[in-house]
Amino acid sequence: MKNYKVNLYNGDATFLSDQSYLAIKKETTVGVAVIPNSFIPLISADIKTVVKHEVDRRMRGVDWKGADITKGNRSHEGEIKVYGDADTIGHFLNMVMVKGSSTGDSNGYTHAFTVGTGATYTFEIKKGLYAQRFYGVRIEEMKLEFEEGQLLSVKAMGQVGIMSLGVALTGAGMTSMTLDDDYDIAPNTGLVVGDVLNVGGVDITLTSVNANGYAVGFSSTTVTASIGDVVTLKPQTVSQPTLYNPFYLGNALVGFGVDASASATASASRSTATPIYDCAIVLKTNLFTQNGSNRLDPVQIIPKTKEAQVMLKQLFTSGSQRQAFLDRKKQAITVALLGSFIKSDFTTQEKLTLTFNNVKLVEHENPIEVGELIIDEEKFEVLYDTTDAVAMSASLINRTSTY
Repeated sequence: MKNYKVNLYNGDATFLSDQSYLAIKKETTVGVAVIPNSFIPLISADIKTVVKHEVDRRMRGVDWKGADITKGNRSHEGEIKVYGDADTIGHFLNMVMVKGSSTGDSNGYTHAFTVGTGATYTFEIKKGLYAQRFYGVRIEEMKLEFEEGQLLSVKAMGQVGIMSLGVALTGAGMTSMTLDDDYDIAPNTGLVVGDVLNVGGVDITLTSVNANGYAVGFSSTTVTASIGDVVTLKPQTVSQPTLYNPFYLGNALVGFGVDASASATASASRSTATPIYDCAIVLKTNLFTQNGSNRLDPVQIIPKTKEAQVMLKQLFTSGSQRQAFLDRKKQAITVALLGSFIKSDFTTQEKLTLTFNNVKLVEHENPIEVGELIIDEEKFEVLYDTTDAVAMSASLINRTSTY
C-alpha cells in the first residue's frame, strides 16, 4: 500500500494543477450557490478558507498548553489570475460594476456597465480528486495589467468541497445521507440538486438538499460507508472553453482630454491617441465582511466606497503632466482596448472601453537610468465628476449575449 501511494502521487496527472479548472456562474440570489457552468481559462488560484483555529487554553490541572482546538468565525478570501479576453472580462466587470443593457446579435453584443454593487457569483475550482466551491463571491479588487494578466482579489460567503459522514451508510437501498456537523451546523450549505458527491467510493447524484442543513437525498443506491468517512464534491466534466486572445497593450488606444467627451474623441483613432509604454488599471470595491448569528461564515459581504486608479507610462516628451501633477489639474482618460474581429466582414471587433471622467495625478516620477528612455511614470486617482455625475463607466463588445 505504501508503494502504491508513492506511485499515485508521483505519477497520476490528476494531481497536476494543469488538470484543474475554474467554473463560475452568476447567482440568482445573493449567497445561494448554483452549479457553475462557465469554464474560465485559469492561470492560478489561491482562494482559501481561514478557519481561525486556536488552541483551547482553558485550565485543566495539567502543565501543557492545550488539549484541543477551538474554532472561530471563518472567512474565505484569496486571488485568481486569468488573461483578460473580451468574453472572460465581462463576468468580472459584472461583479465589480452594475451591468445595464445588452444589445446586439451574434455579430457582436454590446454591454454597458456603470458604478454600483455588482452581482455575486459561485466559483468552483478543481483540486485533484475533488472540487472546492465558493459561493456568494464578490470582487474586492480587480487589476488589469498587460504584463501579468488580470488579477482578482475575492471574498466569499462560504465554501463546500470536503465533508464528513455523520450517519453510517449500510449497503443496498440508501436514499439519503446525513453530513457531520463538526465543521458547520449546516454542512450541506453550498450543495445544489444535481451535484455529484463521492462517498465510500460510490458516486451519488443529489436529488434534494434538505432545509435542515445536514441531509441530502439521492436515488436508491448501494453504498457502504462509516461515520467520519470523507465525502467529496466530485469535479465536473469540463466543457472546454475557447481560448480567445487577451487584450494586448499594442492594441490599446489611450485618450486624454479636458472631459470625457474630449478623451473619447482622442482615443478614437491611432493618430489622436497618446502613445503609452505600460498601463495598469485597478478597480476596488472595499468589501465589508460581517459575521453574525446562525453561521460561522460571513452573513453579509457588502461593497463600501468604490475607487479606482490608473497607472500609465509614457515618453517624457513634454512637461504637461508634471504641470498637471503640481497644479492638481483635472483630466479625463478613455482607454479603448481592441481585440479580434467578430464579424466576417471586419466591421465589428472586440472592444473594451473604460472611461474615467475625472482623474488627477497623485504620483508622478521621471526616473533616469543609463541606457534607458526617460519615462513619465504616472498614477492617477479616479475622482467623482460633479458635472457628469459619474466617476467612470465601461462598455464591452464581445461574443457573449449576456451576463
